[in-house]
Amino acid sequence: MHKPLKKLSSAVCLGLALAAPAVQATTVIDFEGDALTGLYLPGDTMAAGSFLLTTLLDFGIVDNVGSLGPVAPSGNASQVYFNSNSGSLRLSAGGTAFSLEGFDIAFVPLDPPSTQTTVIVARGLTAGGAAVQAFWQFAPLAGSSFPFSTVNVGASLPGNLTSLDFLACSWVAGQACTAATQNNGQFAIDNIRVTAVPEPGAAWLLAAGLAGLAWRRRRAWTVATAATLATPAAHVPAAA
Repeated sequence: MHKPLKKLSSAVCLGLALAAPAVQATTVIDFEGDALTGLYLPGDTMAAGSFLLTTLLDFGIVDNVGSLGPVAPSGNASQVYFNSNSGSLRLSAGGTAFSLEGFDIAFVPLDPPSTQTTVIVARGLTAGGAAVQAFWQFAPLAGSSFPFSTVNVGASLPGNLTSLDFLACSWVAGQACTAATQNNGQFAIDNIRVTAVPEPGAAWLLAAGLAGLAWRRRRAWTVATAATLATPAAHVPAAA
């Protein structure tokens, strides 16, 4: 390969390597730490890494699960977010798209308990503005309490979310959210696993520019070489 073109090709490869998105680590929002502990009124927010959580419609509490008293769910001894009555918890990342990988969830009944059945719902918007929703059943009553269970989202939701609300909906005759929850939307959530979706950076523009320049230089060199080969060589007299 022509030396200048070889150098330019190396630069293009470097630009493409810089442009390639890095492997994104999954963030686990576990609600641990004194800084998060406390009461959250509607509109209050808390930060977890690059993610923001907002309490909506009713109050929420971050505390040890045992603080919920006789209705506390089993299977989790750490701090959790408790969603009261018919409230919800919004997850966002400052406009950056993200994917929801999974979370741990448990139903928290009223005292005295309601006879209504509810499901956990994740409802949000994609980067394209489409509304999406998925729901899962809570683990059933085990003894005197509802246990935590782990939800693995998989393909239930797209991977380009910009906001997502966790809430509980009624479950009537095999249909979700068809009746008011009657303040029966209480749940505890923990270990929310989310991954930010990388955006194309300026490196892609650099790589594209270098690739275009390399193509033009290679084309010019090819044309020049072809013209040289097509020109008859000058006749050199043989030595006497």
